[in-house]
Amino acid sequence: MPKHSPLISHLLLVHTRDPRILKHPGLDPFWDSIRKDHRWQKTTAIAVVLSGLLLTAYTMGPGKLLWPLVGGSIAGVGFWWYLRLFITEPVAAWREQLQNQPQSIVWVYGIRTERMPYGLNFATAATLYLVDEDGDLHDFSIPAGELKLVTKTLRRVLPSAEFGYTKDRELRYRGTLTRFHGWRDRDPFQLQ
Repeated sequence: MPKHSPLISHLLLVHTRDPRILKHPGLDPFWDSIRKDHRWQKTTAIAVVLSGLLLTAYTMGPGKLLWPLVGGSIAGVGFWWYLRLFITEPVAAWREQLQNQPQSIVWVYGIRTERMPYGLNFATAATLYLVDEDGDLHDFSIPAGELKLVTKTLRRVLPSAEFGYTKDRELRYRGTLTRFHGWRDRDPFQLQ
């Protein structure tokens, strides 16, 4: 992480706390990606609830107890998941983190993937990765043409983060040189 004098660090922090920077059009694909992912998670949760209810309704009958219970359990888990998604606002949480704790994101990089069967550019996708100080990796699907703009805007929002992928940074932030291991060191049942 680049080291700055206290005055420059203060000026950078004041600059990032300006809420107008988070409304910059260069971050719109980032916010859209978060919203889209949240919508897909809600849709999947509803599909799980419906499949559990259908399994329960289809297998109900005299002497049949196991499959209706399994279906009810699936519907209950899906409903619990949907409620958790319903009460969370991921865009607001990310806005708050980027505004109030920009130093918590230590590394930002993007990867552009081109699918070229037979040498023809069939599809291009981009993924933006943000690594926080705990070593957790957050990924966002960004339109390939917007990746550079989003990264450039994030440079202004996250002045203390490092940008770009290198093997050295991979080792430093996620490898064996530091204690950053992310989810591998946590209890798998720990909820946020």
